[in-house]
Amino acid sequence: MSLDGWEPFWLGPASHRLYAALHAASGAPETGVVLVPPLLHEMPRSRRFVTEVASELASLGLPALRFDFHGTGDSAGSGEGLDLASMHRDLDLATAALREKTRIRRLVLIAWRGGALAVRGWLERGGCADLILLWEPIVDGGAWVRELVEGDARERALRPPPRAGVARATDPSDGQLMGFPAPSRLRADLEKTRLDDGMHRHAVPVWAIVRDDLAALSMNIARRLPLPANAPSFSIGAAMDATFFLTPPVRELVGKLGQAVREEAWA
Repeated sequence: MSLDGWEPFWLGPASHRLYAALHAASGAPETGVVLVPPLLHEMPRSRRFVTEVASELASLGLPALRFDFHGTGDSAGSGEGLDLASMHRDLDLATAALREKTRIRRLVLIAWRGGALAVRGWLERGGCADLILLWEPIVDGGAWVRELVEGDARERALRPPPRAGVARATDPSDGQLMGFPAPSRLRADLEKTRLDDGMHRHAVPVWAIVRDDLAALSMNIARRLPLPANAPSFSIGAAMDATFFLTPPVRELVGKLGQAVREEAWA
């Protein structure tokens, strides 16, 4: 079944099914892209945006596969088993599926925000790609978790009082952050992860799309692409009415990115 140029499908074993969608490109492309989503509340807000980026890349001749981590989005699982190790397995499944379905020779990963922390560990345990692109990456997982805990407390304080006999959903011990499952194992994994710890040891080149200079990212970035100042922001709380989409300036940026990937002098 194809929906407006892309095909949804399931991948992985029945016990670990992931929702995925392939945005096919015409011809016989040699390079394809796996889109690694952001985490927690940033994932549903950017769902339309990531879909539009995938379609744009496919129109430029780069087949793109997007997916939901196990326990998130439309994938199976409750979220209680979500941690970086499960994300690494999901990245194995997603990259293998793109290679199998398209027969590409070169693989590019585009990772948004917290998804970049999962990619770092995936490379450490043997994940293989030809290019990594970090889109507004979270550099320090520990600082990000602290920021989320503070934001979560503010969001809970704004919730209306419960009806009589209904438990008040403001207790941070419920295992959620910003309204989404964030088990202790995932928090612990994120808290001890930094992008620049060990990532430079891998031969794969890294590009970054950043709004600022990201001076805190001490790893070697082969190429930086500036994000337009008016591009939608992830840092706007947990409100789901803050969903954003591909604006004309960001669409132009994606076009430049696709062209740069196609013209890359691959080793």
